[in-house]
Amino acid sequence: MVEFWKAHFPEFWPKGNRFFAPLAGIAPGEVAALDLSMPGGLKLSTGVLVLYADDESFTLMTPQGHMFAGWITFSAFVEDGVTHAQAQVLMRASDPMYELGMTMGGHGKEDQHWQHTLRALSTHLGATGEVTMQSICVDRGRQWSKATNIWHNAGIRSGIYMTGAPIRLIARP
Repeated sequence: MVEFWKAHFPEFWPKGNRFFAPLAGIAPGEVAALDLSMPGGLKLSTGVLVLYADDESFTLMTPQGHMFAGWITFSAFVEDGVTHAQAQVLMRASDPMYELGMTMGGHGKEDQHWQHTLRALSTHLGATGEVTMQSICVDRGRQWSKATNIWHNAGIRSGIYMTGAPIRLIARP
């Protein structure tokens, strides 16, 4: 089941979001590119590292500068003759700006993304069960000591780069 999921992982993502699997497939050490649709018609391009992969599960980890720091483990198991697939997300915002965005709807969008993915996988495999979700907050505290991570915020860096485009265009030889 997990081998099939890895081989067809992008096919189950919500419309407007793309997962570009590594040429070698989902294997430890490989990097995959992502295009994610954001509110307002914006697109976020980022990537993930395949941290772990075997016949029972695979784990993707976010890079520095991503909106959240964490990893997502996808797995499947059989219990009482029924196959269960799951996505376990362990994450926290990587800086105060992203924390604000995650608080104002980002967590909900993240949950919807993985619920859709599991529902699409289930439908493809002909399953009739429901997708259930359990959300547990491990730490409600803010990590203000990590506020300097804002320097690595890809959104802010991209914005600064884009505002400099006219200057770079004029300065061309």
